[in-house]
Amino acid sequence: MELIYQITNMLWKQLTEWMKEEKNQERFLIVCFGISLLPLLVLSFFNHPTMDDFNYGVLTHQAVVNHKGLGCIFPVLQAAVQRAVNTWHNWQGTFTFSILAALRPSIFTEKLTFLNTFILLGLFISGFLYFSKVVLHKLLGLSKEIAVGMAIVVMTLCIQYVPIGMEAFFWWNGSIGYTGLFAVMLVFLGMLFLCKYEKKISAKRMAALLALAVLLSGDMFPIILLSAVVLVLILLDVLIGKQYDKRMKIQLAVLNVVFFGGFILNVAAPGNKRRQAFFQPRTPVEAIYKSYTKSIDYLFECTNVVIALVTIGVFLYMLYKLKNTKFSFRCPLMFTLISYSMVVVMWVPGIFAIRYIPGGRYYNILYYGVILFYIANAIYYAGWLRRRFEQCEAQVQEVIRKAAPMLLGVVGMLCVVLGFLKINIVRDLEEITTATALKSLVYGEARVYHEEMKAREAIYNDPDIQMVEVEELTYHPELLYFGTLTEDPDDSRNQAMCAYYGKEYMVLLVPKEETEGASEEGTETEAETEEGEAE
Repeated sequence: MELIYQITNMLWKQLTEWMKEEKNQERFLIVCFGISLLPLLVLSFFNHPTMDDFNYGVLTHQAVVNHKGLGCIFPVLQAAVQRAVNTWHNWQGTFTFSILAALRPSIFTEKLTFLNTFILLGLFISGFLYFSKVVLHKLLGLSKEIAVGMAIVVMTLCIQYVPIGMEAFFWWNGSIGYTGLFAVMLVFLGMLFLCKYEKKISAKRMAALLALAVLLSGDMFPIILLSAVVLVLILLDVLIGKQYDKRMKIQLAVLNVVFFGGFILNVAAPGNKRRQAFFQPRTPVEAIYKSYTKSIDYLFECTNVVIALVTIGVFLYMLYKLKNTKFSFRCPLMFTLISYSMVVVMWVPGIFAIRYIPGGRYYNILYYGVILFYIANAIYYAGWLRRRFEQCEAQVQEVIRKAAPMLLGVVGMLCVVLGFLKINIVRDLEEITTATALKSLVYGEARVYHEEMKAREAIYNDPDIQMVEVEELTYHPELLYFGTLTEDPDDSRNQAMCAYYGKEYMVLLVPKEETEGASEEGTETEAETEEGEAE
């Protein structure tokens, strides 16, 4: 036992010594992050198109079928634009989302569905890394290694506790317009912050900003509204500020015109009025008030002990690392109010238009906003505390050294309290996205689902079979299944799949036992109703 203790102690000392260097900390986090993503990437190879993937992909898939080889590229792009035009007239004005939804990889073959996860995670990682490098490295002056490490910490919380993992990284139609373009928005905002910091916009960066402005202006309204608020605030600051030259003021004005031109095109779509007819909107003032109250409830709802501990850890880590930054960190309470208001901005479109948040994909981006809010405030308050006591650093260090046991005890008690309050979220491994993916893989649910879906798709793609009847799937893996065919041939989902695969009739078979049971239950209910009426 003594030998084991000595070996363990030696290895621990070597590890702690190795981890003192920021480059090694970055490497360690990258390796851990990569390992955590492996189950998601493996699970992606069992993925298949589902729900609105067929609805949005009808025209582009037909273009692929009718044109072979590279000759299909232009017809496919033309079909995607046509899909956006049709959606603009009939359902909603989100023109860039409609184009991206129609261009999912699996319109060429279902075998390419695995690319959904690779593309979405690629966008997600790229967006968060770029945003973190701009804010932490360029603006605050921290090292690139710290910026990458903080990005990994934030991304891990976002990915592992995302409300609906399927609608974040597996279902193309539900993911690309929310999680995918949320990451693109981070690149857009990062570029704006960088331009403001450098007090200039190069030609290449202006071209990139214009392209991103067009892309985001045709997306979902939560992302549009947040981008619009930040863009206008930066424009006003640049127009007022004397340190910015005339060229930059004109460039930002042009950028706003392009963005809001796309925004107006999005809002003015006839389809929006048709869709809005199903809902009773709130007044703008009521929507803003409700957004603040509901978002506060959600803040407590989605926060667990892991998120709280990580936030505390980031605060303590940054308290040390921000010692050399020149940023002032003034008015921390104002920063909290403004940063939280940025989260609330994303709530307003849903609360205003349909009075609630529609779908897990919407909650996903709201959750990303909450995590960014926590981490941003942990960093800001750590910086504020450094600035406030930097004149008496030696005395403060002595006080902290003496009070360390008490502080650790308080933090420990806080963690225990948080653990008791939210312990179910920690213990329930299915709340963790990677654990959910592992469960589907280890228990064989993903493999069985994959084999049954491949058998279905062989029938779907057989031109000689026009009347398709399939049995229910054995398993519905949580990260992969969102529904396909139903027992009603007139269901819009069935009709979309008929149009997609060129079939006359597609339906899900219902076992006779279930049908007879439903009939008997219906008869009993009718008899009870008649008896009640007689009484």
